[in-house]
Amino acid sequence: MPRNNPRINKVRLTPVNTPRHNSITCGHIMVELLTDDNDLVGLGEMSDLQHLPRYHFDVPELAQTLNDLLVGLSPLELTEAETRLEGEFPQAEYIYDKSRAIKCGVDIALWDLAAKHLDVRVCDLLGGQVRDSVAIAYPIFRQTHEDDLEVNLEMMDRRISEGFNHFRVYVGRHLDLDEQFLRRARDRFGDTVSFKSLDFSNMLSAKEACVFTERVMDVGFDMVEAPAPNHDIRGLVFAKQRLPVPVSEHIYGNRWALDLVAADAVDVFNVSVIAIGGITPARRIFALAEAAGKPCLVGTTQELSVGTAAAAHVAMAMQTVKLPSDPVGPLLYTTDVVKEPVSYEKGRLLVPDGPGLGMSLDRDRLNACASPLTWSQNSREQVEDRAAVRQ
Repeated sequence: MPRNNPRINKVRLTPVNTPRHNSITCGHIMVELLTDDNDLVGLGEMSDLQHLPRYHFDVPELAQTLNDLLVGLSPLELTEAETRLEGEFPQAEYIYDKSRAIKCGVDIALWDLAAKHLDVRVCDLLGGQVRDSVAIAYPIFRQTHEDDLEVNLEMMDRRISEGFNHFRVYVGRHLDLDEQFLRRARDRFGDTVSFKSLDFSNMLSAKEACVFTERVMDVGFDMVEAPAPNHDIRGLVFAKQRLPVPVSEHIYGNRWALDLVAADAVDVFNVSVIAIGGITPARRIFALAEAAGKPCLVGTTQELSVGTAAAAHVAMAMQTVKLPSDPVGPLLYTTDVVKEPVSYEKGRLLVPDGPGLGMSLDRDRLNACASPLTWSQNSREQVEDRAAVRQ
């Protein structure tokens, strides 16, 4: 049964820094919405803030702003909370906009709080679970040196032994190395693996992306992602018309989604909870995709378990999620901040049990990685490519 009319009485933000295995250190902010019911707390996550532009915001000042906006609201005033957040942190139509990370972390916490208040899961509050799990495409980050080829092949071998057979390959920096990796991977693993996508990350012109795609078409992959510069509708249309495989693009704003539909510029919507600014705006994009007949996958910036749990609940509840998806962050980081991380089984992401997101903070783990956000440990090149740390 719902508890008696609790109200948010404090927003608490905890910045943490978590290294990736043999790679960069990423900053996140854990969000807690405290209420006058001491047992009722909403959890959220501003995930993987180590993206360009290269700055971090003032966390204490942000906490004060969010307290001004949210204190006094009840757990079920989701519409009012979203209206306030959108007013203060409007969509900037850029995939790595800092405002969308702020909104996402708070919005996730609001959904967690509302579902806990009703003693249901977030996916139940979203309309109910329509699948038991979602297939995950494990990321292979860009080849930046010859040494990366064997390292990434060994990574694939290890993940295959754990049950993963879908892979997403980042390409576009050193195309000759990219081609070598794809061919060596196909030779080594044959048809036991599927390359879900070649992800160009908007790094090349549409013509350049198409030329490379055609060059390696015989390797076999299911689609290409972001094969044109950011906001290049004409380039995406060019790629969609030229290539014999589907084209996917990240959705990072309402206007962008509408433009893509109007131009019929892509085949697949990549909908990341963090890129669009939370569960609430993500629902609108899934509804738009369903109306337009566009299948979706759930994207990622590689979250910790709280953010990944939010992606899992969304993936389980949205009918239009028909393709292998990307949230795999808890397997990339050396530590987490929860008592029980999200689970993967045979290469599939499971929805956590329990009310809300099904996540509980581990205070010892949280305190161990809590520290001010910083860029001092990473170069721009490492951030762009999620490159290996070299001694």
